[in-house]
Amino acid sequence: MKKIILSIVIITMLISLSNPVTSFTDKPYETQQYIIRQPIDVEFYPIPGDISPDFQGLDIQDLPQRNLPHHNIELQSFSDEIIYMIQQLDAEILLRYLENLTGFGPRVTGTIECEEAGDYIYNEFLSMGLEARYHDWSYDGYDDRNIEATLQGMNETSDEIYIICGHYDSVSGSPGADDDGSGVAALLSAAYIMSQYAVNYTIRFVAFSGEEQGLLGSHEYVEEAFGNGDNIVATLNADMIAFAISEFDGNNVKIYEDDFSEWITDFISDIGDEYYEYIGLNIIPSGFSWGSDHYYFWEFGYNAIFCHEYKFNQYYHSPQDTIENLNITYLIKTSRLLLATLAELTQTWLVSSPPNPPSINGPINGKPEVEYDYSFSAIDPDNDRVYYFIDWGDGQTEEWLGPYNSGEIIIINHSWAEKGTYIVKAKARDTYDLESDWETLDVSIPRNRFVTNSLFLQLLEKLFNAFPILKNMLKL
Repeated sequence: MKKIILSIVIITMLISLSNPVTSFTDKPYETQQYIIRQPIDVEFYPIPGDISPDFQGLDIQDLPQRNLPHHNIELQSFSDEIIYMIQQLDAEILLRYLENLTGFGPRVTGTIECEEAGDYIYNEFLSMGLEARYHDWSYDGYDDRNIEATLQGMNETSDEIYIICGHYDSVSGSPGADDDGSGVAALLSAAYIMSQYAVNYTIRFVAFSGEEQGLLGSHEYVEEAFGNGDNIVATLNADMIAFAISEFDGNNVKIYEDDFSEWITDFISDIGDEYYEYIGLNIIPSGFSWGSDHYYFWEFGYNAIFCHEYKFNQYYHSPQDTIENLNITYLIKTSRLLLATLAELTQTWLVSSPPNPPSINGPINGKPEVEYDYSFSAIDPDNDRVYYFIDWGDGQTEEWLGPYNSGEIIIINHSWAEKGTYIVKAKARDTYDLESDWETLDVSIPRNRFVTNSLFLQLLEKLFNAFPILKNMLKL
């Protein structure tokens, strides 16, 4: 009997060995259950402790109740301003940030490369005119810095804060183009574009370090924010948003959420529908995932979502996580989705001043049928590019020439067919369609010397009438 049992066990083992379990990557992509942040042949640093933050003696009842924000968040009607913002976010701006970040090489927390990358992000924020700070942290044997920039809300009656974040550190040996250069490039691009606007509610743009060692930087950041009583309404975490190897993958994006944060996913879905023509993404609600910097926002009672590419990047945590293995078109789409969502959540509007009236320089006297050169130049207070509308006063116009750089001098020639006095008018318009007042220049055709000669002849005739002898002398 024992021999029979032993034979059955051996046969079962042989069958098992000849039919291995289907691997993770063999599953059809429609049904894959992605385990975000799971390692691929690299050392992985789990979250310290038991995947729960150090509340420093706080009772769980002290955590804020996660309800909808105080103001009534509703998607605004189709907005030309949001479309303009979306269209500004293109491959050029994303690649500039992505190439600079990956240029530092692997950005391992605590290394000089990570420090230099942090300095780069900080200086980029400053160049945008944003308030920026280093958030120094020390946790679980590591010391490093988060980088934060703030765009202050204009609504003085509200303390609401909205965050877009990503992590700028990477694992050893990996340039981290997707993980998470892509998310940081998206938040830098959003910061650059939104710095030109005003918002009702405060935005923080945050780049975390220490993510690869177990969400260390975000743990310390959120704990400080909670201790300060910060009213963080929603956090948009972008981590690995640039990998897509098929058209299907490139048309879908995953949003991870907890029960309290479903309203954010619903809002993002509305954004995706409203601006689908300009974004081109379907939003896939994907449930809970602890494995990125949104996690501690949840643990400390804040609402947050985790935006992640639809198909998991096979080059994750490897030397092949490079720009060449990314889908930049997909990165544009995911970044635009986050930008539009953030702009709608914070009730963004354009703050811009119209150009100054243009100067007009050129001859004020002339002859008919002769072309004369006239120069025009307008300064835009926001350094926006400008167009010019010119009315020559004779029924001829130059309609919105340009755009030209602010302060750039342009020269246009013109001739008048008939004698007369003409009022030349010009005004400037910036790229946001804000127009200056008119500036004018009076031009006399023919020249003033003809008028002077006529007066001289009239005086001479009066003189001859008074003294006929003079007229006779001239005849001689």
